[in-house]
Amino acid sequence: MKTANTLFVVLDIETTGNSSKEPRLAFDVAWKIIDRKGNEYGAGSYLISEVLKMARPYYKELWPQYIIDHEKGLIEYATIDHVIDTLNDQMNTLRQKGHRVIICAYNARFDLTWLPFTYHHVTGDLSTDKFDQWTDLLDIWDFWGQSVPKCYTAEKTKSGKFLSTSAESAYRYETFQPHFVEKHIAHHDVEIEVDILLKALKRKKKMPIAQCKEQMPGAVWKQINERVNPTIVAQMSMFL
Repeated sequence: MKTANTLFVVLDIETTGNSSKEPRLAFDVAWKIIDRKGNEYGAGSYLISEVLKMARPYYKELWPQYIIDHEKGLIEYATIDHVIDTLNDQMNTLRQKGHRVIICAYNARFDLTWLPFTYHHVTGDLSTDKFDQWTDLLDIWDFWGQSVPKCYTAEKTKSGKFLSTSAESAYRYETFQPHFVEKHIAHHDVEIEVDILLKALKRKKKMPIAQCKEQMPGAVWKQINERVNPTIVAQMSMFL
């Protein structure tokens, strides 16, 4: 069957606590499926009901905004089973139409680790095949970092040593909005990740497609800094 189009599932999650006593669980999951022109083929935005009974959101101060967004119909409550099945059904339908479907996220290792982990933790089902089709993976962070102009500028990281390459910083640079603040709410953040992806796609660099998250590079922030900020990285490496 001839492939109709390459589509991108831009995925974002927000999690609960991250200490050793409280495992990360995805409580907020959103995605948008687009083509290279930004046309939409599917979407979802959910709060995971089981997780919210177990733990608090990491950014718990944002809960009033979640209530507002839920009342507006921007987020639904659902079980983790329903969320994963909905996402898989959308992808399967598109594949059956001949589309190539690539799952991607900004810092994709994070999302593709903790969303399946949440499913296994909540359901106790370690033998599921629900994630078997999650191949053709793309880290937007890595892809964007390979394409961003070498004149890239941003605020420094907390260490004061490197340029920030967070999604917030990337979006600020790409959209000329130096004071933009990331919401840390999945359906909001998906929109900025879509924009960053589309900017990178227009630069026509080869996509670093992986078949599993373990194939994705680590220390992406450093690789980007080595490319756009080589002198400073070289100087700092002398003291590390």
